[in-house]
Amino acid sequence: MTTLTLSEVSAMRVKLKNLEARKEDASLSFMDKIEIMDEILELKEQLGEFERKVSSSGNDCEFCSS
Repeated sequence: MTTLTLSEVSAMRVKLKNLEARKEDASLSFMDKIEIMDEILELKEQLGEFERKVSSSGNDCEFCSS
């Protein structure tokens, strides 16, 4: 995984929040819901990896570039 910037992480969190709200839409087909859930899981995985890297890097803010 490439190093993410804080703006990219922020955009991913917004997208995740929107997808989580959208998955509850009753008008979506089963397959659409599955695709949304896959995208949600992928975003959560990427964000989790980013957070683990940040917490393990100590005081150095190598991820704070814009």
